[in-house]
Amino acid sequence: MPDDPTTRATDSSVPDSQDLRRRFEQLERVLGGLEPAEDEAPGTPPRVAEGTGAPGALAVVAFPLDGVAGEGNAISYRADEPFPSASTIKVYVLQALFERVAAGDADLDDELPVNAHDQVSGSGILKALTPGRHYTLRDIATLMIVVSDNTATNVLIEYVGLENLNASIQAHGWRGTRSAGKLQVAPVDGGPRRSPSTTTAGDLADYFARLWRGELLPAPLTEEAKAIYRKQQFCEMGRSIGYDSYDASIGEAPWLIASKSGSIRGTRNDAGVFEPVTAAAHGARPFVIAIMTKGCVDERFHSDNLGARVVGWAAAEVVERLA
Repeated sequence: MPDDPTTRATDSSVPDSQDLRRRFEQLERVLGGLEPAEDEAPGTPPRVAEGTGAPGALAVVAFPLDGVAGEGNAISYRADEPFPSASTIKVYVLQALFERVAAGDADLDDELPVNAHDQVSGSGILKALTPGRHYTLRDIATLMIVVSDNTATNVLIEYVGLENLNASIQAHGWRGTRSAGKLQVAPVDGGPRRSPSTTTAGDLADYFARLWRGELLPAPLTEEAKAIYRKQQFCEMGRSIGYDSYDASIGEAPWLIASKSGSIRGTRNDAGVFEPVTAAAHGARPFVIAIMTKGCVDERFHSDNLGARVVGWAAAEVVERLA
């Protein structure tokens, strides 16, 4: 990674690449509260006083699925800078699980119990269901991705093993990525505070590109994984392009966004693949995209969170250039 990651703003072949870099820098100032968001009323003051605070950070990587990051019509801004992964770490848990299935050590129809001690706070539905029930690996994995279920994630981390999870990550060359372990688990009394899991926009984009190209798993498991991502119910990248997830699910939208998002205080992330669906996207090529943020002054868990809006605005800039 270069000393100043912003110097890798975009590939020179992307139209108005310097304008795009300036746009991303402006969105970083919005994240940090140094200037008002574009959807706020004219004259709205910045969220922090002049001369105080600092910009947030935004990372964006995007390229056509038949292309390569850093080559041709590609966008790369802070590609290799580690960010808090939030729930995007779950894509690597899915990969490690499916590798175990591919090795013959598990079957997606195998069942695991979800007990009371597994149930944790945060996103998901298993925390609200009757403990002690058994679910298939397929269903647990689906819940982990499509509703970002933290309980499902912890059950799978326990199942594959944290050491094996991180070994899988490193084996694929995702050097900016590390899982710190189970989610929403309180630190041991008197122990050090655990560092968050991290990843990079470059690693996330590489994961989705290689998965969609069939380079990570046998063909049947590749299709299983794609099918799960296509059922995603939480998506920030479509919020500024009029994306309708219901229309996409029934084949009546220009694009289907197969993705995984992530949210913690100060951070909103989203990554996946834009797949053309209808005649409105005729001639369009699918493309990979990963967007990460940190240092957002808006720490609310709310549909109008500023970081989520910034992800949507950044995605709209990518769609304008790659769609």
